[in-house]
Amino acid sequence: MEELLGLIGIGILIGLIVIYFLSEADRKQQNKSLDSKRKGISRLQDQRDKILQQLNQKSPEKTEVKTAVVTLIYKFAASQNNFTLKDIESATKQIQNHYSNNLDITSTFKINFPEKELLNFEPRETLKLLTIINEGLHNAAHYSNANFIFSIASIEDGKIHLITHDNGIGYNRKEISDGNGIKAILKATHDLKGDLKLTSTIGNGTVVNAQIPISQI
Repeated sequence: MEELLGLIGIGILIGLIVIYFLSEADRKQQNKSLDSKRKGISRLQDQRDKILQQLNQKSPEKTEVKTAVVTLIYKFAASQNNFTLKDIESATKQIQNHYSNNLDITSTFKINFPEKELLNFEPRETLKLLTIINEGLHNAAHYSNANFIFSIASIEDGKIHLITHDNGIGYNRKEISDGNGIKAILKATHDLKGDLKLTSTIGNGTVVNAQIPISQI
């Protein structure tokens, strides 16, 4: 009997030792996870701070109307740590409304974003996506004389497509070099490892299609 009790005691001791080491391993894993989460939050906050610093250092745009929109998108991108495509859609509507209310144009703005999409964007990515959208809308509003200007987002072939499409006068890209707006779109698209497809023909409007690999986001 004593021998049996001894074996039971040893078994209990071994069990307690195993439980201790498992608990310690679990505690370390939890601490590691919390530390990683803290570092992630700190990194995103750094992005937000840098966006506001960039805004403070930016020169005004050529017009007060565009300056106001650029300020809007910088402050929007710095307002939180994570954004969804619905957030991008909301900001796009604000940009459209601002141009519609403050520019002497007759164009009607339209928007078409996916109803459901689980993509998440960091502040820096959000700023670049909104820069692409804003520059496309600004160019269309100023130069296209379009009846309709569309902002479209779609998910195809592992990419998010950000499209600005107008049914305006169009232009000959061989005769007119890229202006600051297109250059800004090119840079933002390149920073996101994407490609820009820009097509325009006289009398048939312009399509600006920035294609961003989802794997880069």
